[in-house]
Amino acid sequence: MPLLSAAQEGDVATVEKLLKAGAKVDGSAFFDNDEAPMLITPLIAAATAGHAAVVAALLKAGAKMNRTTTFGYTPLFAAAQEGHRAAVSALIRAGAEVDIVTDDQCTPLNIAAQEGHEAVLSLLIKAGADVNRARDNGSSPLFMAVQNNHWAVLAMLIKAGADIHQATGSSCMPLFVAAQKNHKTVLAMLLKAGADVNSGRHDNGCTPLFIAAKQGHEAVVMALLEAGARMTAMDDGCTPLMAAANEGHTCVVAALKRWIAGIRY
Repeated sequence: MPLLSAAQEGDVATVEKLLKAGAKVDGSAFFDNDEAPMLITPLIAAATAGHAAVVAALLKAGAKMNRTTTFGYTPLFAAAQEGHRAAVSALIRAGAEVDIVTDDQCTPLNIAAQEGHEAVLSLLIKAGADVNRARDNGSSPLFMAVQNNHWAVLAMLIKAGADIHQATGSSCMPLFVAAQKNHKTVLAMLLKAGADVNSGRHDNGCTPLFIAAKQGHEAVVMALLEAGARMTAMDDGCTPLMAAANEGHTCVVAALKRWIAGIRY
């Protein structure tokens, strides 16, 4: 399909020539990828590749900016996923809907947060995208930023009013995953923003302190203790000290014992 090929390559002159000759602006074709054959349009192709000039030409010719293809992807989602600021900007200016979701309920803002695309995230927030819209597994944009250690994205979401206590479908909160993954800067930001240091998972009572101790993350353990974390046991009675000892984390065991003894240094 000539128009699709020209759009993928960013050849705006050929795109305009083909459109003038009567090429179907929304003509689609299947494209093989690693997951499954994907139905794409010239606009999806241009947006995915970040060819903003081609995106603008196709929109001017009447391309359907909110059309979804395989997996529920829109041109805006494709551009946001790849971090193409100019293409995202062109689509937003043309009136693309910012909160259309994919088949797994992922929004352009959610995927931008996951990938750490700060400039794209800023555009979407300014365009009114829902900063708390979660995927079908309950993962919010803020949770994805925390999980992937994108502290700059996290700062933007907090400033935009994102819920720092929004849990996933498995009752995992952002602070918990920051502690689990040893993301110290992200953890400090969440604590500063007022995250509940003692809020555990609903399914087993596991707290951020417990998981940090079990994983051997001494600096995180100390940060949580200094923020007021309690040495609460899980539902099965296992405490953070017991978990650290069971895993052989001697430094964490020593730190917890000093804290229990009231030694602060």
